[in-house]
Amino acid sequence: LAPSSLWPKTSLPLRQPRRPHSMAPPDFYALLGVDRAATNEQVRNAYRDCAMQHHPDRGGDPAVWSALQRAYDTLSDPQKRAVYDRTKQDGSVGAEKAFGQAFAEKGEGAAQQRGLSIEAEMAEAKGKGSTLAAAGFDMSHAQGFEAWMRNQKGMGKQSFYTAEDLLRSRQYGNIEATESTAQPLPALSATAVRFDAHGPPEEVLYVDRACSLPDKLAHGEVLVHMLAACVTDEDLLRVQTPLTVLNDFPPFNRTNNKWEAVPLPATAGVEGVGVVIATAKNVPTLKDHPLEVKDWVLLRPEARRRPAGCWSTMAVVDSSMLIKVPAQLMPVRHLACSRSLCTAYRLLEDYGSLRPGDTIIQNAADLPVGQAVIQLCKMLKIRSINLVPDDEAFEQTKELLVQLGASHVLRDNAKVGEFIDALGQMMPRLGIDSLGGEAGKRMSVALRPGGQLVMHSLQTGQVPTISPSLLMYQQISLHGFNMAQWVDENGVEAYKDMLNTIGELVQAGNLELATAEAPVRGMEPSALKAALSSHRRGAAGRPRERSVLVLGSEAAANEVYFELQASIRSMYGADEP
Repeated sequence: LAPSSLWPKTSLPLRQPRRPHSMAPPDFYALLGVDRAATNEQVRNAYRDCAMQHHPDRGGDPAVWSALQRAYDTLSDPQKRAVYDRTKQDGSVGAEKAFGQAFAEKGEGAAQQRGLSIEAEMAEAKGKGSTLAAAGFDMSHAQGFEAWMRNQKGMGKQSFYTAEDLLRSRQYGNIEATESTAQPLPALSATAVRFDAHGPPEEVLYVDRACSLPDKLAHGEVLVHMLAACVTDEDLLRVQTPLTVLNDFPPFNRTNNKWEAVPLPATAGVEGVGVVIATAKNVPTLKDHPLEVKDWVLLRPEARRRPAGCWSTMAVVDSSMLIKVPAQLMPVRHLACSRSLCTAYRLLEDYGSLRPGDTIIQNAADLPVGQAVIQLCKMLKIRSINLVPDDEAFEQTKELLVQLGASHVLRDNAKVGEFIDALGQMMPRLGIDSLGGEAGKRMSVALRPGGQLVMHSLQTGQVPTISPSLLMYQQISLHGFNMAQWVDENGVEAYKDMLNTIGELVQAGNLELATAEAPVRGMEPSALKAALSSHRRGAAGRPRERSVLVLGSEAAANEVYFELQASIRSMYGADEP
């Protein structure tokens, strides 16, 4: 909620509350007579005014008074109010039920995407008005501008650039802010996982126990004490391959969305959670991406920018690459894997037009995205068919996933006949593919007519080869999903809303994660290799797991902060605040 100082102090005029009836739940804002943007103080004042009129001791209706109490209890609590704003249900329904209701309402109320109506467009084009001739046909100015805007989506920034854009962009290396916004730093070093050349991660990554940090925070930069980072496929891909090679090939060479080069040597890591312990002087007052000391932050999913290098106990990061989150939103392990949780959420929300009673199928179901999909499906009353490696740990993996809520757990191998027999009459509406190649192809033959196969990772490096008969006669469709691309298109605020929803489910005990912790301090080369490959294959009695690199703690962040502030004061002299 916004601080009360940002809103007028005058209370809103009191509206006569409606008596609740059984046919429709009352609107809590209307009951209290406040606007949806009302502050806590305005809600409290309105409740007091209502109490003077409608308390039973003053002759008020007990039913109306009960509804007013429920409205105040919900709107005065930030978490309950957030749930109510999304679901129109008070916080007493619980995070799981609210999530299920919101999902069902989305499915029932979502309009089908409207395609092009040729007759309607032709009739509109014949209307009167100023027209713009283009490519041999007439188009109104409004239609032309709308078409231009629509076709810029995903092509990179096309509009005007502000001074802040130029100062923060790496494309203009000769444009720098004055030293007045910089924050000098004492000599600092960190323990980091680094690489000097691109190549197989197990071969090129190493632990540098004395990685030097910059001697100042430049315009827009902050110093982050990292807490944890999940080892993901994207992390390993950015180490193995310089994606800048794609910039020279179509369609990437036809857009302004270029992959940024990674200057070597570099620190690995694209996803993690940390605490801000110092900022450049301009960062707290920025219009966009302002941050302050002791803010908890996540690395923003970025589709094209070079990795921030968060596999380090401390990292200097541009504030535009960070997202501020509440410190108690969810446990550190969940925050470190938050992109996996959000990916699972979006896959079920955006694909398959799922309803309670439907069925989905997924491979790599034992990794974080798969674990989250299983638990969300359980809440949504959707059956899940889960494919996991056919290795020595299969039975232990199956037991774990069944405990999480899996409907079926099957061996993922090349025995297609046994696979189809195991499915029986089940024909999933949605397939979630983390592997690609033959593994994705196997799932495509299991889908019902009109089913969707969505790739969110390609661990094999190959796109599934779907039979033309499935595409043409079964109308099976193939899709790709990337969380960074989704954030680019939908914005950071939408991503934060999703994190808040997931945080409510985690706090309610509805989303658990099985991961392996790998402390970076004192890490030996053999331990680093194990952390990089722990997700590939299980051993006898031990299922495979994603590793979460443990980089620090909140207590350590506080300690480093006080030491850092003392060093900065000594740099300026005793009279510096």
